[in-house]
Amino acid sequence: MKQTQQKTSKNETAPWMKWAYVGIALLVAVAMVGTYLAPMFEKKQTAQIGNTAVIGYTIFSEDGRPLITTDQNLLKSEYEKENLVLLTYGLEMPVGGQVSDENIAPIPIAYPETNGTVGAGLLGFETNAISAVLVGMQAGETKTINFSYGETGLEMDLNEEEANEIGLNFTEAEVGEPFLREFMISSGITLENETNQTPTLRFWKVTDKTDDSLAVTCRYGSARVTLNGITG
Repeated sequence: MKQTQQKTSKNETAPWMKWAYVGIALLVAVAMVGTYLAPMFEKKQTAQIGNTAVIGYTIFSEDGRPLITTDQNLLKSEYEKENLVLLTYGLEMPVGGQVSDENIAPIPIAYPETNGTVGAGLLGFETNAISAVLVGMQAGETKTINFSYGETGLEMDLNEEEANEIGLNFTEAEVGEPFLREFMISSGITLENETNQTPTLRFWKVTDKTDDSLAVTCRYGSARVTLNGITG
């Protein structure tokens, strides 16, 4: 009796082959997704006390207006509003480091150009607050901190002559009006009973006005800080 060999139908094997191809495609897709997502799950650097951090920042007034920044886009938008903002370079500072409250750090100004002869002054209160908030931050993270000056009011009274001497028109000055004032700070180096002086700029604001005096302060409100990297 002649045996008839049963042939497998192509239609019967095709579904299995299709599923095999689908399985291989899925494996390839998963591998590709894993490759793209791997950086997302990598542990980012975390700033610890003793590290050196590279930061970008914006200093705001007490009423929330940007005053000093490393953000060029913010600078552009504020100048379009006719607001004066100082552009500075990014800072490199110790994480968790603390200095004397009376210390003043002159930060080089990138714009407007000052030819390196004057910097934007940050007080010890402010640099300490920035340095402290960096502890535990991860690269790329941004935080906002409020400044606290304690009993140091950073206020002074100016009569009409003194106001005019620093370029502040006493008659036209209004409460809430910000202005830049150059003042001298000590670098801590004393030679022959003379203290080396470094000029620096801070934003001041008129807080009160009478017929014969102006009350002004150079307090800042807050800072928005971004940890760009850790160098050590």
